[in-house]
Amino acid sequence: MLKKFLASIGFGSAKVNLELDQDVVRMGQRVTGKIFVLGGDTEQVTDGLKVELMLSSRYTSGDHQQHVSERIITIPITNEKLVLEPGSHFEYPFSFVCPEGLPVSSIHTHYYFETDLDIDQGVDAKDRDPIHVLPSGMLQNFLNGFEELGFVHYAEGYTGRRHDAMQIIQFRPTSWLRGQFDEIVFSYATKLADQQITGWFELDKKTHGLMGAIADELDLDEKKGRFTFYETDLASVEKAIKTIRSFIEHHTKGLIG
Repeated sequence: MLKKFLASIGFGSAKVNLELDQDVVRMGQRVTGKIFVLGGDTEQVTDGLKVELMLSSRYTSGDHQQHVSERIITIPITNEKLVLEPGSHFEYPFSFVCPEGLPVSSIHTHYYFETDLDIDQGVDAKDRDPIHVLPSGMLQNFLNGFEELGFVHYAEGYTGRRHDAMQIIQFRPTSWLRGQFDEIVFSYATKLADQQITGWFELDKKTHGLMGAIADELDLDEKKGRFTFYETDLASVEKAIKTIRSFIEHHTKGLIG
């Protein structure tokens, strides 16, 4: 009786463990692995087994930092009732295709699989495994284009589905335009990224001296607006480099810095 009571509150209970074959996945590609279920110190009955892909991130709104936690998708493994005897062992294959239209893993945006073994009249057994999500298609070319131009991510955030699912990437130039800009920001709608890269941009030139202070006060050193790049604009990394360079050069004409 004592063992059953302890198992019901999580001590000596059954355990679950997801072992992934890889901890990095590109959107649209498959992740595989195995799930191991191990019996505890006493007999227990399960009501099901599932894996959820979870996201955690944050973004800044005004002077406040907002935290984001989302369930991306639930992957059912089995609804079969299992009688777990002490020392028993079950194994399940795990296979999952990563959806398109997600924010990429970055500074503040992280993903993990949470495996949940539903235990009847007891504390569920859980396991958590991080997974790094890479971009694909146009988004991959878009971000690689910035990288090839010498831009690095120095800040990043994701607003979540409740607030338009925008990923905000703040770039700092290290070669081209180095020393000329405080930051270059592109916020894009993640759910549209397999069709077009669209959203908001902000170009903020670095200012110097009295004229720079005046320009900064009057916002003459920055440019904000909407942008949209289509498949033809981002057909390859080389095309993306030309598109990004041309876009920045065009929208920085006349800025004081």
